[in-house]
Amino acid sequence: MIKKLTTSVRNVLTAAALLLAVTTTVMAQETDVIAEAAKTSANQMKSQLTLNDNQYTQVVEVNKYYLKRVKDCKASADSTQAKAKKMQAINEERDTKLKSVLTVTQYKKYAAVRAENVKKLKEAANI
Repeated sequence: MIKKLTTSVRNVLTAAALLLAVTTTVMAQETDVIAEAAKTSANQMKSQLTLNDNQYTQVVEVNKYYLKRVKDCKASADSTQAKAKKMQAINEERDTKLKSVLTVTQYKKYAAVRAENVKKLKEAANI
């Protein structure tokens, strides 16, 4: 009886450890994907806006935070309208943070490129 109980407990603990390991790996992979996407976006901004090394590092961090928030928003059970409101707030927060990192000229260029991209997306959606 004790041997069966010990075996059962050992099996449950092994399963729990395996589940924890898999969950941790998946979360680490998601973090890697977000970090990679943040760097890709920052690299594009670096070439478009001529960022210095300090600005680049700060933009990567802003992008990581932004992308994590976007992922969480998309995964939420909120209505489409609620998600749209949250996304608008997330975008405004990102722009505020970027405004503090970029020079006035860089930010104007960033805003113009962003507005053009939004325009292209809207046109593509109406096709």
